[in-house]
Amino acid sequence: MAKLQVKKGEQISWPIKTETADGVHVKPMPRPNPVRSRSNLSDQNTCVFYRSLKRSKGATLEHFEDFVRKQRADTNLGFEEDYEKLQPVGISQTRHAAELPENKQKNRYNNVLPYDVSRVKLSCVNPTDDYINANYVPGYNSQKEFIAAQGPLPHTVPDFWLMIWEKEIYAIIMLTKCVELGKIKCEHYWPKVIREAMIFGDLRVTLTAEFVLPDWTVRHLLVINNKTNEERPIRQFHFTAWPDHGVPVTTNVLIDFRHLVRDYMKEECPVNSPALVHCSAGVGRTGTFIAIDHIIYQMEREKTIDIYSIVHNLRMHRTLMVQTGAQYIFLHQCALDMIKAQKQAADSVEYENSDPTSIYENIPTRSTSRNMARSAYR
Repeated sequence: MAKLQVKKGEQISWPIKTETADGVHVKPMPRPNPVRSRSNLSDQNTCVFYRSLKRSKGATLEHFEDFVRKQRADTNLGFEEDYEKLQPVGISQTRHAAELPENKQKNRYNNVLPYDVSRVKLSCVNPTDDYINANYVPGYNSQKEFIAAQGPLPHTVPDFWLMIWEKEIYAIIMLTKCVELGKIKCEHYWPKVIREAMIFGDLRVTLTAEFVLPDWTVRHLLVINNKTNEERPIRQFHFTAWPDHGVPVTTNVLIDFRHLVRDYMKEECPVNSPALVHCSAGVGRTGTFIAIDHIIYQMEREKTIDIYSIVHNLRMHRTLMVQTGAQYIFLHQCALDMIKAQKQAADSVEYENSDPTSIYENIPTRSTSRNMARSAYR
């Protein structure tokens, strides 16, 4: 068969018909190969296109319990197989900025480096000073709904606050303790005493209030730009009941926490303001939290759940998002528990709202902490 020759800049119309000695041959439009396309990613829209090429592994709310049951068969064999397929996703993308000699010391872990295509860039005079270990990652509503970052190191705290200011971040979600099992996981980057201030370049950060609850702490921070005299209130939501590399003891505590964060974001944050999410490396617990937020929106608006695709998409923007198989299974358990809560509520005359999230909020055993925390930002 004759080879198709196309001049540079010429557009192709599919299907293509070519005449040869054997007759007319029709060449259909080729199906893009997402594996070969990874290295060609150049913007966020490309990542969305990549996501659309994958085969879904989800299910409707009605059939999700059966789906999970099948995945759990033979000691979670289905989950293990799917999670294994996620391991190579995104890893061929470049990390040139993170690998520069002057930036290596800014990375907490040498195997968690931000992709160039989605990394957050700081304003600077020297181009090599724009680096911070953080990526824009998609949520349900937009491609830059979140910034996933590592917990700052002692010498990167000023860059951390510069990113918060420049990217107009109003909500910080912290998912690690500063020290866990005797190891430093994150630098203490906020003032320890109420009304105490810390200075980072032109930025003055003051702790104005703190509300400590059993599973999380909510802190009110005020950031003032001493150069422009502009000030901005920022809320830090610090989840303290999550072990490193593990999962919370129950699903409801993390779902509670997500609702608390979203309530604040809807009421207080500008529409296009990204939420900053970090743990220690900024991939395991961070990816799990962002995935749960996406799952809940998907349940509400599409009545389906496709956790595999959600994690796949996250990994196209930052490496190792949802870092362990246990976290991947935990996401399915969160969705399953919300569905079960919905069914239980539907059987009771006390609950009339069929929305899974709203019904889940009405369960008495989980209301006290969230109501107390809501008062923290009112």
